[in-house]
Amino acid sequence: MVKQTPSKGRGRTAPVRTKNSTRIFYLALAVIAVAGIGALSWMSRRPADRLVSPIDSTLPKVQSNGYVVGSANAPIEVIEYGDFECPSCARFATLTEPDVRSRLVDKGIIRFRWIDFPLSMHRNTWPASRAAACADEQGKFWEMHDALFQAQDQWNGESTNNPNPMFKQMAGQLGLNQQQFDQCVDTKKYQAKIQAHEQLAEQQHIGATPSFIIGGKIIEGPRPYDEFKSIVDQALAKSGSPIATPSDTGAAKTTRPAKASTPR
Repeated sequence: MVKQTPSKGRGRTAPVRTKNSTRIFYLALAVIAVAGIGALSWMSRRPADRLVSPIDSTLPKVQSNGYVVGSANAPIEVIEYGDFECPSCARFATLTEPDVRSRLVDKGIIRFRWIDFPLSMHRNTWPASRAAACADEQGKFWEMHDALFQAQDQWNGESTNNPNPMFKQMAGQLGLNQQQFDQCVDTKKYQAKIQAHEQLAEQQHIGATPSFIIGGKIIEGPRPYDEFKSIVDQALAKSGSPIATPSDTGAAKTTRPAKASTPR
């Protein structure tokens, strides 16, 4: 409600806001803020029926189960569904995953599988997934995986509309055959493969990245190594495996790897 009071020296009235109108104004702001937060939360969990991925329906379907590192004889397999442009995925890849690989994968305790789940809210995640697949063609998926996450802030959708030149520079730094890689990226050679990976995620009802399947359970969100190890321990015990994860006694703290030197 607005009252009208006489203005000094003039014949017109000046509006004066009452406490009620101020209260209504701030209430409206609060409602807008809550709605905005809700919208962001909705997008981060990627409802499959609302967001549309850049799927090419003309491509023939292919079979692919992602990328694996570790022994086939490991007692359990851990599956990560990740998005190269997802900040939480980058946090796991750079802070926790080095320990997971050196202390669990390399010691034959787990096998680790990574499957693309590119979220359509991330502009450059599909090109990144295709670039990683092109690196895999030359036997260097994991090297490209690490480089992409370490330099995520340099090629993501907030930094560039065309990330492919940067991916090509990374390929050169990794010692890949440049001509072969460039042609693979430019032709979107592995688009169908990434689509197959996305379908796997949807079949498992994955709703966020990163998500892990450990011992048949879906674990959402990045976890520090100690917590990740505890979940693996539970899965090992459930499987009846005599193999246990190593003690943390005297373990060195994990530090964030230096970012790739790829220029903008």
